[in-house]
Amino acid sequence: MSSMTEPLFLEERRRSILELLKQHGRVSVNALSEKLNVSTVTIRQDLRALEEEGLLERTYGGAVLRSSPPPVAELSFETRREKYRAEKDAIGQAAAALVQDGFGIALDASSTAYAITPYLKRFDSLTVVTNSLIVAQQFLHTPRIRVLLPAGRLRRDSISVVGNAASLPDINLNIGFFGARGLSPEAGATEISQEEAEMKRAIIARCIATVLVVDGSKWGQVAPYTFIDANDITRIITSDNAPLEAFAPFQARGATVDMVSVAE
Repeated sequence: MSSMTEPLFLEERRRSILELLKQHGRVSVNALSEKLNVSTVTIRQDLRALEEEGLLERTYGGAVLRSSPPPVAELSFETRREKYRAEKDAIGQAAAALVQDGFGIALDASSTAYAITPYLKRFDSLTVVTNSLIVAQQFLHTPRIRVLLPAGRLRRDSISVVGNAASLPDINLNIGFFGARGLSPEAGATEISQEEAEMKRAIIARCIATVLVVDGSKWGQVAPYTFIDANDITRIITSDNAPLEAFAPFQARGATVDMVSVAE
């Protein structure tokens, strides 16, 4: 009999898996399925996602805890969207101010890029390239804005399409906006998912100008996969909770750092 009467939400379930790993050092698919009241298929998907984040190593029939997990862990899109929401909204307004009617722009699958979408709907004849299904959905009722998506595989945690960067439209974009899970002078702008990083790099290659949109919590963090080298970062929009001393290494390389204030 299951020890829980109702299944947990995705984030709760994955945290529970990690807690059990910390307690016991290893877990089995069957035991997790019974304890967390979900199917073995769901547990395998969870273990696969946690392995991609570098938090565990899958084994035959289960998983073991990695001895040194990376400093940044992935959360679901819905959870990330609620974190630092006021900061992301301020960044979104500032980013949209760089857009003009008729532009071609890129928005990645980050929650900060998503925060730009409400401020884009006033523009005419925009073309938006994105691999985010939830970003694309924001323009369903805005016929003046054309949305182009790649083909590929659904990545559920980020509600995005990955795995086939070659399917992106062959188009020149005026400006692209990209979030990051980490930003440091050593590693540049980094992502947790290798597939997301590959898609970001492919989209960036189509952009004339690239802007990083990151709230203050991302400075000094390092995720496993770099998608923009520190020397190639030319502009960053961030919030006023960012550490000011972290700006200097990027400014010394010629990057512009815009810090926006969060409305009270």
